[in-house]
Amino acid sequence: MALEPSSIQRDRMLAHGKTKLILVQFLVMKNMGFVQDYLNVTNQAVLKEDGTREHQLKIDQVITVGELPYSYLTVDRFPSSQSLLLAHENTREIRQDSLNEVYALIVQPNPAIKKAVKGLGFMSSLLTKLLGTAESKGIEKIQEHADSLDLDTDPDASKAKEFSSRKLDEPFYMMNLNQFQPGGKREYNQYSAMITPRLVSVGGYPDIYGKILSTYIGDQKSALSNRWHDFALVYYPSRTSFLRLMTNTPRGAVHIRRDALKKVVLIPCSDLVE
Repeated sequence: MALEPSSIQRDRMLAHGKTKLILVQFLVMKNMGFVQDYLNVTNQAVLKEDGTREHQLKIDQVITVGELPYSYLTVDRFPSSQSLLLAHENTREIRQDSLNEVYALIVQPNPAIKKAVKGLGFMSSLLTKLLGTAESKGIEKIQEHADSLDLDTDPDASKAKEFSSRKLDEPFYMMNLNQFQPGGKREYNQYSAMITPRLVSVGGYPDIYGKILSTYIGDQKSALSNRWHDFALVYYPSRTSFLRLMTNTPRGAVHIRRDALKKVVLIPCSDLVE
């Protein structure tokens, strides 16, 4: 499986020049004992090229249909395409020694979205009362409608139940990959406008949201191979807060979301201590 970009992928990334970029990497380790060394060495390479490691996360599970081989996720921010390339090329040796596979995406972040949503946090208590999101309606609500769920865009009912059975009080990040229907981006923006007040009400915010510019590493054999459009890493103060959001989403918003999306991957992730 792929560990390096093809020449076409490399040139496509370099064409972005001085654009600020984020490199998102999904990792399959050869041996779990290699994890900390790999993270330390690659983080130093990112810092050397004036980049920042925004996140290094453990993938807890997948709550959409299908299994994935990836165990870890790194998110690195770079000031330019050249700095991204240098940091990546300078870690070739440890990548070859430590990993079985990488799937990597180039994302153009929109920091204004995080700033705007997180800035509304002072309204959380008020919105909780107004929107009735103080309590989860219960995961049974999802299971009752399992037959009507869209396998490509909705959480799998059994996996959602598993998600709700552990680590309920621990903060986590929900990683989202979105592929839109033709013209679906506009509908998804409408959905986002409806769901954002509810996200704020449960204490969440999009830590990173951006447009996916290209695949940097990966081919059709990659488990995540797809024409993804948007990447999001959404912070939640607990799994309970996510369940409060998910089980109090108005049906109208759910239908708009389904109409907008062709394919979704949802992956809850835990922070790794550096």
